[in-house]
Amino acid sequence: ISNFYKLEDVQWAYDHSRIKPKVVQNRFYAESGHDVEIRAFCKDHDIEYQSFWTLTANPDAYRHQAALELAEEKELTPEGLFYAFCMAIGISPLVGTTNELYMKDAIDLMDRIRSGEQIFVNSEELAIVGNALGTPEWNTEDEL
Repeated sequence: ISNFYKLEDVQWAYDHSRIKPKVVQNRFYAESGHDVEIRAFCKDHDIEYQSFWTLTANPDAYRHQAALELAEEKELTPEGLFYAFCMAIGISPLVGTTNELYMKDAIDLMDRIRSGEQIFVNSEELAIVGNALGTPEWNTEDEL
């Protein structure tokens, strides 16, 4: 299902469907509170949460000075760090770029993660990006 921004709508769709949704695909942005409650529901019901508009809607989070420093330390672009953050908290970000360089960066990041590299070594590193989102409901421990 896609573009469901109210938890009760996602719950209704889940409760009233014979074949349960396996994916919720939403914009990941501040106006929806970054779907904190919907993502928790997805996690509890084995539903994949896919984000789109991920970078466009959240430049303050990955251009924040502390995030820029962490990206440099991790040898990632700021955008790559934000994608890694999304994946670390259980989001599958959809990359809609047509730019070959950005595609290569995304593939390189996936290769690093698939090889077992843990980009964020602790909750403090995750909180650098999470706190920069500006979402009042954000809680690093709840996201892990």
